[in-house]
Amino acid sequence: MSSTLVIALAAALMPRIVGDKPNSVVGIRTKATMSSPAAWKLSHRVARPLLRRTVWTAVAGLSIQVIIGIVAGFGSVATAVAAPAALLAVLIALIYAAIKGNAAAKWIRC
Repeated sequence: MSSTLVIALAAALMPRIVGDKPNSVVGIRTKATMSSPAAWKLSHRVARPLLRRTVWTAVAGLSIQVIIGIVAGFGSVATAVAAPAALLAVLIALIYAAIKGNAAAKWIRC
């Protein structure tokens, strides 16, 4: 559950702290996105709505985990299955946002 929260927090904060120029700390850091400030800005603008969906995926996954925990017990097999499933869904959404942002940056380089 805590890893899902950390990833959701990162996805929520990233659009606010990436800045206008490529940096080596925060953001979608690929060869294409780091190639120019324009590619950096475009990639993060394209990824922003998908990052919001990542956060909502995390909220939904955590809500489902809490509901399962209340109904079946927090130490149950169901909650043990729900936690990694929610984490996987959030990771997939985050990776998809990065792939789309990188594709946009590659397009601007052409």
